[in-house]
Amino acid sequence: MSEIDRIANLLKQTFEGKPYYGPSLLGALEGVTAEIAIRRPAWSAHSIWSIVTHLTAELIYAREVIEGTAAPYDGKTWFEIVEPSELAWQQAVKDLKRANHFLVRAVKQLDDKVLTEKPVRVRGPFYIMLHGTLQHNIYHAGQISLLAGQKASR
Repeated sequence: MSEIDRIANLLKQTFEGKPYYGPSLLGALEGVTAEIAIRRPAWSAHSIWSIVTHLTAELIYAREVIEGTAAPYDGKTWFEIVEPSELAWQQAVKDLKRANHFLVRAVKQLDDKVLTEKPVRVRGPFYIMLHGTLQHNIYHAGQISLLAGQKASR
């Protein structure tokens, strides 16, 4: 198995599988409704919903970097939730799943040789960017788990 295959498998496993450390990203979102997702406790800067839209934007950006279509990174990946309905929440989760699916597909198209190359628009080589994306997903899965288990207020 190539290193690219291992990275693609880890992206998929930590997103929707059964990773070693605990719940996957989708596992952390299990049972989260729009009502729960929009809540933001006083101790948290973000709601689950805002984390989901942030992750979606970051996954899309990582794919665009791989494809060579990324615009300069402006750091604006946190968004205001304007329509906090159950339908909009389900769409947000669907968008997140889609973003990860297309990122994994883009990663699988790469060759191990590219891992040491520095992509345009990000610091460091592809290897660091891809592992950083993995770590970012895991970090936010932990945040979501904590937020989902807490009594929160709007």
